[in-house]
Amino acid sequence: MNTGLRISAIAVAVSLGWASPALAGAKEDAAMREELAAMRAQMQALAARVDSLEGQLDSAKARAESAEARAAAALAQAEAAKTDAASAAKAAKSAEPAFAVNWKGAPELSTKDGWSFKPRGRLHLDAGTISSPGALTTPSLGGNLRVRRVRLGAEGTMPGGLGYKAEFDFANSSVALADFLVSYSPANAPITVRFGNFETMDGMEQITSSNYISFMERASFNDAFLNSRRLGAAVAYKGKNDDWRAEVGLFAAHSLDSSLDNNGWIGAARLTYMPKALGGQLHLGVNYQYRDFASNISGGTSTGTNMPSTNQLARYRARPNSQLTDVRFVDTGSFAAKGDSILGVEAAGIFGPLHVAGEAQWLKARGYKAGDLATGTDAFSGGNSAVVPVTNPGFFGAYGEVGYFLTGDTRGYKRGDGTWTRTKVLKPISKGGAGAIQIVGRYEYLDLSDEDLVSGPTNNFATGATSLAALNARLGRGGTQSSYLVGVNWYLNDYLRLMLNYGRIEVEGGPQAAIVDPASTLPVNQRNYGVNVLQSRLQFDF
Repeated sequence: MNTGLRISAIAVAVSLGWASPALAGAKEDAAMREELAAMRAQMQALAARVDSLEGQLDSAKARAESAEARAAAALAQAEAAKTDAASAAKAAKSAEPAFAVNWKGAPELSTKDGWSFKPRGRLHLDAGTISSPGALTTPSLGGNLRVRRVRLGAEGTMPGGLGYKAEFDFANSSVALADFLVSYSPANAPITVRFGNFETMDGMEQITSSNYISFMERASFNDAFLNSRRLGAAVAYKGKNDDWRAEVGLFAAHSLDSSLDNNGWIGAARLTYMPKALGGQLHLGVNYQYRDFASNISGGTSTGTNMPSTNQLARYRARPNSQLTDVRFVDTGSFAAKGDSILGVEAAGIFGPLHVAGEAQWLKARGYKAGDLATGTDAFSGGNSAVVPVTNPGFFGAYGEVGYFLTGDTRGYKRGDGTWTRTKVLKPISKGGAGAIQIVGRYEYLDLSDEDLVSGPTNNFATGATSLAALNARLGRGGTQSSYLVGVNWYLNDYLRLMLNYGRIEVEGGPQAAIVDPASTLPVNQRNYGVNVLQSRLQFDF
């Protein structure tokens, strides 16, 4: 009902009620009419106010509905924006590359699920000269140039803690296999298992990559004792914080090759302790190898590579700290042996730009005896006769070195493995620096002389009969070699190094002594002479 009608009705009702005393005086009627008019005016003002409030209410309701609509629209827009953002994030994620690329001398490709691949390689180009001592003349001495190593390969990882490494060596116009292995390191255990072709835990320097050793060649006892890579398997356990490592392995007595006529084997172990102490990094280690030589094969020889013997014939010899010659001034010659054992110790320390290191190894051969017989499939090569020692002979080798970086750099060391690793150059020439310059000095000693071998007769394994070789021939078995070495290494960056080595090699006895000094009246094993070795290397690796 209309507000005006409601007010009129009320006014009429009130007027009728108040006007009932019709017989009242006119004066009272006039007063009453004025009062009713006033009341009617108030009622009309009240109705107007009610109308105004209802209008305001309707306006507020309309504004609320409008705000609610705008809020709903804003919420819808927010949901749409959220959906768009999720779609954009998904699209961005799908647009990410399938792998990451890092530069480590060569590109390394890796994925989030554990795959990685990196090509690797090295070039070692050597040049130098070795003096000819005394009356010895041979084309293998003098100046020479040689590509020592040319390797190409790859390494990487696979999901599940697996790793791999494969490398070919193309030096000397032939193809040889270097490290070829697969490894497994479970995430929940501090162990590493390796299968393939790798070093037989034969000492710190021998296990270390040739890219990271101080001198161009490793210690001469590694050459003499035929420490090398062989085909096998090993299990290593690492201590907390990589401060110690224990490893054992079992290997064939040859490298990765196609030989089927070699039953020799090698058991090896190495224990290293690598604490941070005395203000630097320390390294202490011990290693051991038990080598059982391949059986004879009816007077023939096995076809394996990197064998520690020629079947049941042992021979230990070493070059004069250089691979620019094949002349060996110390050489035991071949003798009959069933195997040998090698015990080694290791020690090193790194103190800022200074490092010191040393190793020693003792070898004990398990020789045949005079009167032993070997016929049929056990017959020796070379007419079934060979030198036999009086008792098991022993040999020894050691070195000690010190190095210092004039540029303040620090020699690289890999905790957990107990090996030398890449030196990080602080100021490479690519950044305006001088690179890293290191000076090194080393003393080596190798003793391949043993009275039991010098006095050993030649045994006929078909009959058991023995005979003695000429005295000078017997005195020439073995010999000792002392090496005084100095070197300068210039690292232009992390991957490029120039090396310069000089060595003075002092030899006593050995198979060349009678030729070098034929006029001497001293016994052959007491004749001394020296050899000078100057050599350099351009080394690049990635």
